[in-house]
Amino acid sequence: MPGKVIAGQPRRIGRMANKKGLEAVDHRFGRSVTLATLLLLAAQVAGAQALVNPETSEPSPVLLITVDTLRADRLGCYGARTVRTPAIDALASQGVRFENALAQVPITLPSHAVILTGTYPMWNGVRDFTSPGLPPSVGLLAEAFRRHGYDTAAFVSAFVLDSSWGFSRGFQTYDDHFDPRQFETRNPGNIERRAEETVGRLLAWFQARGERGSAARPFFVWLHLYDPHSPYDPPEPFHSQYAGHLYDGEVAYVDSQLARLFGELRKSGLYDKTLIVLLSDHGESLGEHGEDEHGFFVYDSTLHVPLIFKLPRGTGSPRVVPQPVATVDVAPTLLDFAHLRDALARQFQGSSLVSALLGKGSVPDRPVYSETYYPHDSFGWSELRALTTRRYHYIEAPRAELYDWTADPKEERNLFAPQRTLASALRAQLTELERRYTPSTPIQAPSGPALSPDTVEKLKSLGYLAYSAPAPPASSGTLPDPKDRLRTFKTILKAEDLSSLGRLDESSRLLRTLAREEPGLYLIPFMLAENAAKARQWSEAEARFLACLKLNPTFEQAMMGLARAYVAYRKGPQAQPWLELALHQNPHNFLAYYALGLVALEQGRKDEALRSFSRSVEEKSSYAPSQQALGVLLAEMQRYQEGLPHLRRAAELGPLNPVLANYLGIVCANTQDLPAAIDYYRQALALKPDYAGARLNLAFAYLKLARREDATREFRALCKQSAALCQQYRTVFE
Repeated sequence: MPGKVIAGQPRRIGRMANKKGLEAVDHRFGRSVTLATLLLLAAQVAGAQALVNPETSEPSPVLLITVDTLRADRLGCYGARTVRTPAIDALASQGVRFENALAQVPITLPSHAVILTGTYPMWNGVRDFTSPGLPPSVGLLAEAFRRHGYDTAAFVSAFVLDSSWGFSRGFQTYDDHFDPRQFETRNPGNIERRAEETVGRLLAWFQARGERGSAARPFFVWLHLYDPHSPYDPPEPFHSQYAGHLYDGEVAYVDSQLARLFGELRKSGLYDKTLIVLLSDHGESLGEHGEDEHGFFVYDSTLHVPLIFKLPRGTGSPRVVPQPVATVDVAPTLLDFAHLRDALARQFQGSSLVSALLGKGSVPDRPVYSETYYPHDSFGWSELRALTTRRYHYIEAPRAELYDWTADPKEERNLFAPQRTLASALRAQLTELERRYTPSTPIQAPSGPALSPDTVEKLKSLGYLAYSAPAPPASSGTLPDPKDRLRTFKTILKAEDLSSLGRLDESSRLLRTLAREEPGLYLIPFMLAENAAKARQWSEAEARFLACLKLNPTFEQAMMGLARAYVAYRKGPQAQPWLELALHQNPHNFLAYYALGLVALEQGRKDEALRSFSRSVEEKSSYAPSQQALGVLLAEMQRYQEGLPHLRRAAELGPLNPVLANYLGIVCANTQDLPAAIDYYRQALALKPDYAGARLNLAFAYLKLARREDATREFRALCKQSAALCQQYRTVFE
């Protein structure tokens, strides 16, 4: 997905960062304290058949690797000369490399929906940043493999593929844990982890399987690496080696981590047995056609992706396939190669590439569809749709484009005017493909509980026009061509860059100037609101967020931002209806549940806070602040045994903070483990020496162990920090 933060996200507008949360819990707890479905499932299980290596008749493990934002032409096997990618090149030399594979959407979330479901975006409903998560009715590859007895696991490297988007279904392990400190300092859309960490967690999973004695079981593993995504900042030595072209350094770094992974697979004997598929969700525009990064246009630079299948040993032989293929073909190919009979195949809209993999036939001659709705849904400009054949690339836009990409690979000469007949034929094919794969009844996105009449009335009173006035009718005129709005788009990106550098006044001046040209662009008041929030100008932030929601009443990110502003200046009751509205749109928004818990706690409604924190943990067990909040609240309610696992889980997710260490001490002290309690209190004080509550708790723990001298020492230190506590407990210690 596009790179640096825009409107609170990394150059992307929409639901991914609609999850923007409130302040972390650490500093807030420092004070004391149907029959048809069953029949279908039965049919699926009855039809299950294990993935089998055709040569050995043994189930073959499957490793699907998606490298985010990877241009095909930056790999040696695709002709690169300035980037070293020996691991991927070796994989290609041993397998089947598709020379002209194309993504259906140049955006991370919808492109992965295509890859993992084998369906087009118009059918699965995930089209851009503003789309909701994957509907429950759309099946996933992992579900099919799990039905057939496979161990299933996913390891993703960016929050944009967090489990709440719906991709975790079918995976027994879905590893999307990120350092919780990133949630405090970054917009969720910027949260990621390096390939080294993600590959390390995958290798740990393999090791654990061996220790459990289940290494002989087949597996389906999805590994997602995010490093080539902007901002480009590879670790050393790649940063120095590729100074001046850091994108290439990110690609070389990823290759080094894949070399590490493949090396371990060879040591364990898994490499030769495993079907390894490597591709990218989309490419990256490095200035072509004026676009930086990706998502805005649908040219070759962002659609052309690598696609490599390394077959199990004894299956097929290395080859290169020149015909255009699509990422929507990956899922059908995996099931067809495996001879799997599964209900998932009924939804496939791509075509199997098995004949080409095994050298038993060629790829059918068919056009490849691509689209971007980013300009439309985030800016109100025209969407772009494309059709690519063996020779031509047609782009449907207010000013249509046609390129002969075999003779003009950089797509610099628009042939639409002299080739109108050909363009018309391609447009007809594009329209027919859209018609064929657009459901007559749109698939329903997941939604939360209905809003109560009281919440609706509160929203009306707070200025939410979606419940007091009908939305304006959509324009029937031609929408602006994104090509004609490139300057506006780049200005927005510049404003966000300034904001990320802390130059808030410059950013806001630029945005206010742009607002006069684009008064209907909801992103402008949103970004102004974000700047105001960063400057802690809460009333200004409130006004700007409301202005954004007037233009786009369904923009969940603005709802979350508005709630954040209300909480910041102690207006929790006004924050609550916005959080409930956000959950109505996205029932898996764990940050909204967490924030509701904070609001309830602020108002003394502990039972309600407990429910909200519990639901946040249920939605995202790897989010440390929710685990900590739940554990602390249970401890304050004297439910120490229940709170201990949550506090320990928060500590595992790390890093340890003073409040967490103190409450771990409290629950240990109240579950008869005073030595552990003392150790935790000491850790709390090492992190925050003036933490009076932890100091008092440590003194009491020493007193319980009859270590009066130590208890007195700590109490005297406490007296230097808090006269009130000193006076209150003086008779106990002196």
